[in-house]
Amino acid sequence: MSGHTARRHAEQYENGQNMTTLDAALMKITAGDYVTARGTDTRGHEVTRTGTLLAPPQKVKAQFGGRKEDAVRLCIGLAGTDPSQRSTWTTLFPDFGFVEPTRKPTSNDWTNGPLSKVPGMRTADEGVVVRFGGKGGKRSTEPAKPALARIRHVDNGRYEIRDVATDEVLLTVAWQTAIWWAPAPEDETGDGEPAADEHEVPVEEAPPVPPAQARRGVLYEGWLSAEEHTELGRAVLHLTSGRVIGWLTTDGQFRPAA
Repeated sequence: MSGHTARRHAEQYENGQNMTTLDAALMKITAGDYVTARGTDTRGHEVTRTGTLLAPPQKVKAQFGGRKEDAVRLCIGLAGTDPSQRSTWTTLFPDFGFVEPTRKPTSNDWTNGPLSKVPGMRTADEGVVVRFGGKGGKRSTEPAKPALARIRHVDNGRYEIRDVATDEVLLTVAWQTAIWWAPAPEDETGDGEPAADEHEVPVEEAPPVPPAQARRGVLYEGWLSAEEHTELGRAVLHLTSGRVIGWLTTDGQFRPAA
């Protein structure tokens, strides 16, 4: 066996061992979990992403170190993002990358960092809703009074941070401007209104139906005779005496006796 072949076999063995390790890590996560993963983006640059695993892991062939390698693609981003968005793709290789479950941050976990690091900013067309605590930076030591706000791209690389309740512009920033932000509470819809199926709709009671008034008609005043028929119709007999009190015509009308 040549030296080149031996090295190649050794690499294959090592890659196999590393893939086994990666597979073991993948078995600990499932779509919908909150995870942190380190790998490469679609341009081959190293990237670390934290967010919701948007879809099951997918085995792929990807370029690494100048050649195609077995790899695993993870789609990680803001919950609800379409996993076909390439900006969510994170590719893990047997000897480069990791993934692990991560505690999901709460609305009290504040971050002082660039706007570009807010999850979902690259993929959300309608903007991202966060708890906004004012402008950040090295000199800012704590957030200001927080407000639920929506961050939306305006134009020329500028972004407006608007109060969800009043639509007031709280701050206009650039992509790398540092801000204080925390995840919005999960029960917030961004428009101050509960979801449609959460509205309490009063049950309208049907109006009471008045009892039907007693009707006095031919069937309440006599019996229909089974035998007596005349040109006037079918005889109607008195309930007690049996005498003819009238006739029921062929068109259903009662004609009283004279």
